[in-house]
Amino acid sequence: MLRKKREEEMAEVKSILAEGLKIEGNIFSEGKIRIDGTVEGDVNGDFVIFGQSATVKGNVNAKTVVAMGTVEGNVEAEKLEVKSTAKIRGDLTVKELSVEPGASLDGKVKSGSYTSSSGETTE
Repeated sequence: MLRKKREEEMAEVKSILAEGLKIEGNIFSEGKIRIDGTVEGDVNGDFVIFGQSATVKGNVNAKTVVAMGTVEGNVEAEKLEVKSTAKIRGDLTVKELSVEPGASLDGKVKSGSYTSSSGETTE
């Protein structure tokens, strides 16, 4: 399991949306992408990294999300890492959640056994 995690982390980033770049529209990506610019639209992908300078105004749906920047929208993911510099305003629905001290969250959080494979809550 540790080996699989390391391989996933080491996988090459396929696309980078650089700081200063602004995208208006939805993003769909396979593989690992990094966003350091501004996105006004939804972000869908396998592995999405939001750098410290990233600003996203839209919903995020991905297998893995690493957030260091600002997200204004709901996040649905299998795994979400919220770093100390992150600011997320929206509801979180994740199977596996880690939050570093200093991170800012504003919204409902559903994680672990409170989510099903489809992201819906189990009562």
